[in-house]
Amino acid sequence: MKRRQFIKYSSLGMASVGVTACTQGNLDPLRFSETLLNYKNKFGSLEKTNLTIGFVPTTDAIPLIIAQKEGFFRRYGLEVILKRLSSWKAIEKDLLNWQLDAAQAPFALPISVQLGKQQASLISLMNLNLNGSAITLTKQAWKKGLRSFLNYNDFGDFKRSFCRYIRSNAHTCFAIDSPISMDAYLLRYWLAAMGVDPDREIKLLEFKASQLIYKLQARTIEGYSISAPWTRSAIAENTGFIINISREIWQGHPNKILAAMDGWVKRHPATTRSLMAALLEACQYCDHQRHRGKMTEILAQNQYLNLDKTLIEPTLNGDYAYTNNTPKNKLVKIPDFTIFHYQDTPYLKTPDHANYPWRSHAVWVLTQMIRWNQLEITSYPKDAEQILDRIYPVSIYKEVAKVLNIKIPHESMKSEPTTAFIDGRPFDPSQPLVYLNQFSLRANNPQFFSFV
Repeated sequence: MKRRQFIKYSSLGMASVGVTACTQGNLDPLRFSETLLNYKNKFGSLEKTNLTIGFVPTTDAIPLIIAQKEGFFRRYGLEVILKRLSSWKAIEKDLLNWQLDAAQAPFALPISVQLGKQQASLISLMNLNLNGSAITLTKQAWKKGLRSFLNYNDFGDFKRSFCRYIRSNAHTCFAIDSPISMDAYLLRYWLAAMGVDPDREIKLLEFKASQLIYKLQARTIEGYSISAPWTRSAIAENTGFIINISREIWQGHPNKILAAMDGWVKRHPATTRSLMAALLEACQYCDHQRHRGKMTEILAQNQYLNLDKTLIEPTLNGDYAYTNNTPKNKLVKIPDFTIFHYQDTPYLKTPDHANYPWRSHAVWVLTQMIRWNQLEITSYPKDAEQILDRIYPVSIYKEVAKVLNIKIPHESMKSEPTTAFIDGRPFDPSQPLVYLNQFSLRANNPQFFSFV
């Protein structure tokens, strides 16, 4: 397939696009049946009804897009303009400058902003999805004998093969679209789990998602870690293959969130909760298999992802190909490649669901930011519980879930078993220092982390 057949315009993401709210579509009944008036009054009188919400063109922006196209925003009395931005840096800038009311954002962005140099009060309101990313390697790696993770007997076998390949190259560069994206943290974790230091043996470069395929073709990079649908670009162009999907690195990991400034949320409590409710309904809609074809058609449109449907569809319908280098058995059924609200999997059981803001997810991300020396603080803060309560306020989510009759877990912390991570390392969020200090590969090794 030629590039021009699946990338309609080379300027994708290079300029912000305002997309005005459409008329209400055919709403799926889901679990609610109240009239439109009742929806508007669920959380009280709206302080603001016209909102601008930012997104970056990735598959996990679909809850925002569906909420607009299918009328969920209107259902709660909201008129929304979706503003397409080209990068997570642009999302951050517009949020901090109050040019957006809310936005799709990387899970770690609020921590980075609050504990970094900006020290701005950005918070997360809910998760938009779980999983949804992959690591792509150049086709040259395949020619040299490296294969997708599923082709190996176990992690040890895979680790040996990967290390032989990496260390046969003098200089290896990988790409990410943001140093604080979940894709970046999973790439770092994945490399370090195989004994490859992501700061000393690998050079991490930052590019916009739409540029990654060209960097791979030019051999500027050996591979990249990115969210769908950009995971598919190299396969479509026959220049690379998927070595790991993110669900294989951490089953059920958070990916994107709905972020807003804390001051904005305090000024607009009813609007905030109505926005969250509309998106919760949209996330439920997105997990219905019968809607996947329509979602693909919508995402492919010029004002959203502006891509051919063949790039988008596999990451939504679960029929996924890691490579086009083998003529047979190319498709693997991965229905939970991306979870927007709930799918019955070994790692996601009711009342747990994708949108619930687990505090333990934030603890894990904070350990990794400290592990790789990405924050102003150099060790784990004693008051981390209070800090994360402020950044990921579960209380607001509980209020919205109660009104919508969505059951939620009784706890905000959960341990991850040995089956969750690719290397079989469990995670106990109540012991963050123990967890941090067990990693031999970390920014300040051999110095041990302690509370500050």
